[in-house]
Amino acid sequence: MLVTEGRLPDENTNLTVGYRRVPAGKIVNAVTWMEALAPVPDLARPLTMTRITKPDSASYRTIFLEIGAPWLWDRAAEMSDAEIATHFADPRQHLYHGHDESGAHVGMVEFLVADDEIEITYFGLFPSVTGRGFGKRLMAGALDLAWRLKPSRIWLHTSSFDHHSVIGFYRACGFEPFATGFEIADDPRIKGTLPRDAAPQIPLIETEWCPHAR
Repeated sequence: MLVTEGRLPDENTNLTVGYRRVPAGKIVNAVTWMEALAPVPDLARPLTMTRITKPDSASYRTIFLEIGAPWLWDRAAEMSDAEIATHFADPRQHLYHGHDESGAHVGMVEFLVADDEIEITYFGLFPSVTGRGFGKRLMAGALDLAWRLKPSRIWLHTSSFDHHSVIGFYRACGFEPFATGFEIADDPRIKGTLPRDAAPQIPLIETEWCPHAR
């Protein structure tokens, strides 16, 4: 399961019913914002979580892209070494690695502590360890750390690029939907921050469709 950062916009866009086509070179995904107001007892056996306060930029970028490139995460590819260092110098930014019983690194979590609430901005497993029950254990470890900070709520947002079971997964972890919307962004495979063969399950449209050319 994956989650990426995405604050809820202030405006409520009034859309008429019907299909909409976006320009070539853009990607569109449906978004569901979800929040947890209290911990879930006995969610799962938490993974061992290690906070990384000063990540090596190259290692951070490699880990971020290994986990996220299959889902079109490209933030780390756009950040310079100095920007990564500045980002994590902010004490509100938390980065954790999750480890199994053998000490193997299986995933990462980032969250932002802002005012009296926490946003889980990035959450994901290495592709090689998915389907082995680590997702809920990684979330259990992350939530254990987050609830210790006594926020009024913990929130995140999902993406339609993710697995179809994602809403059920987050509900099982104590999150409930509170808003829906969509995101339009430049396709990172076209702007060059990710390889063109990344995320083949997400269509890459780089040429405008013209009915008169068919």
